[in-house]
Amino acid sequence: MSYQVIARKYRPGKFADITAQEHITATIQNALRLDRVGHGYIFSGLRGVGKTTAARVFAKAVNCQRMISDPDYRREVTEPCGECESCRDFDAGTSLNISEFDAASNNSVDDIRQLRDNVRYGPQKGRYRVYIIDEVHMLSTAAFNAFLKTLEEPPPHAIFIFATTELHKIPATISSRCQRFNFKRIPLAAIEHQLQGIAAAEGIDVTPETLQLIARKAQGSMRDAQSIFDQVIAFSIGADGASGIEYAKAAELLNYIDDDHFFQVSDAAAADDPASMLQVARFIIDNGYDEQDFLEKLIEHFRNFLVLHNLRSPRLIERTEAVKERYRQSAGQFTPDELMDIVEQLMRARQELKFQYEYQFRFELTLLGLCRIKKKAPDVQLSAGTPASKQTARASRPREKSQRAVVPKQETAAPKASRTVVAPQPSKPAPPPRSLQEPSVQGVPSPPPPAAMPQVDFTAWQKKLSNFTRKQKDRPLEVPAAGAPGTGTPRSVYEGVLEVEKFRTEWKQFLDSLLSKGLRVLVTHLQSCELAGCEKGTLVISCGRRFSYEELSADAALLSSEVAEFYGIPVRLSIRYDADRDHSTREQTIFTLYRELSEKNEVVKTIIREFGGELVY
Repeated sequence: MSYQVIARKYRPGKFADITAQEHITATIQNALRLDRVGHGYIFSGLRGVGKTTAARVFAKAVNCQRMISDPDYRREVTEPCGECESCRDFDAGTSLNISEFDAASNNSVDDIRQLRDNVRYGPQKGRYRVYIIDEVHMLSTAAFNAFLKTLEEPPPHAIFIFATTELHKIPATISSRCQRFNFKRIPLAAIEHQLQGIAAAEGIDVTPETLQLIARKAQGSMRDAQSIFDQVIAFSIGADGASGIEYAKAAELLNYIDDDHFFQVSDAAAADDPASMLQVARFIIDNGYDEQDFLEKLIEHFRNFLVLHNLRSPRLIERTEAVKERYRQSAGQFTPDELMDIVEQLMRARQELKFQYEYQFRFELTLLGLCRIKKKAPDVQLSAGTPASKQTARASRPREKSQRAVVPKQETAAPKASRTVVAPQPSKPAPPPRSLQEPSVQGVPSPPPPAAMPQVDFTAWQKKLSNFTRKQKDRPLEVPAAGAPGTGTPRSVYEGVLEVEKFRTEWKQFLDSLLSKGLRVLVTHLQSCELAGCEKGTLVISCGRRFSYEELSADAALLSSEVAEFYGIPVRLSIRYDADRDHSTREQTIFTLYRELSEKNEVVKTIIREFGGELVY
């Protein structure tokens, strides 16, 4: 067969024909013009953006006889002439000065050694022998090491061009010896323009909507776009002798979901229309579309609404003018906050859908959930004097399931807030505990607690306590007991004698009770601590790690309430940091002693000086 696919037939043969990579072609042309050609280059970027093509044009240009012999042509044109013997041999595939090497299938040390042996031989014609190594990141570590010396001191006639889609896999010892060029993703408009030129050359009628569909499907890869275009031509221009490509046929072949279905979803979400939403979900499932692909494009759909809300312009929306106008008309259906909620909900659903067994049911629930966006109640209010940042700072930090301390019956906790309004104070409120005088944040809505066992949210109080203890550093932290003086418990009970052995005997059972409540992180930190003793009615907890000390200080209120609940007596806690038990501190101390020894001891100094040693620890 004499047919040649579009990707090969229209492959660029000059720098000017390479699309959307002007920053690279201009640099290479200037190097040729000034005769400053390096010995090693790395071309990295997405598949199909012109890496290997640019390498081939570069290899053709450095050996072009007219470029070599005519300084004016090299200075003014800086393109391979295509007429000299070297260029003709290159186009015919018979040039011996250019070697293309596939690292994906030739990645062993022996392959690189053979290449290294061939590098010693000069070119038969022209000035350089160019070695193009594609997918160079597939080479093994041993192969890279075998190639290192040749790349560091190559013969003057050798040029190495490495092409890769994964630059991070190339060792730094290789990449640091080369000039690196990052190829950009090709813009949608540039792909459409290139396809339009190919269609005109092939005599094929195609609409702009079809070209944009193909360009979007290619996702920035020119080679992918040309391959898809070839496939669409074969599907659309069949036995009926049609000379044009219909949008419907292209969409059918590419399994493309039309924009109408995404607007149906957004309209149904804005109108709270579950019936229409289910119809869209059933259409996607029945027609065999990929649910995750649909959610990904649906995220992009709502992203376009966000663009209009923030920029007031559709210039960042890659759609036809008719679709952009439709976005303008529909943008007012949602507020920016609602759009952010929708996008976050869809992104979570797309990740969870990978692990769902009943993924179709989950997909339908995801779309139905969008209908509830308009029904969401406003955020809960904060009590006076509590900034929103303080409310969310502690909440954003991963914690155990239980964050609330149980307050004894004698105390009266602040009532819970409803979803929209902060509940009023009781008509005869009891004096709040001294430890809760700071303004607290009304928590996330939850069912009302039992009357006999009220609960209080310590989130804001714990945050302030954490900030205070971090400023105090190594000073011990004393946490009042739940029944400390001034909170309703008789003074004689609080000042009773505490026996540390009672706590030590049942300490393991106490840790097990914390585990049963899901407080695993708290238990982990307590396991690195020890009960140091009891001082004046205070239980002393000694921490051997600074990190555990800081974390326990932040959770001091929770720990105090758990101790009081388990042992049945009010206990004041003192959390202290013991630097002598800190392993990292001891290591630093030993290292300091070794360093002083190497500086002061004459024998050690002589050994280091004579043998060129150094202190490593």
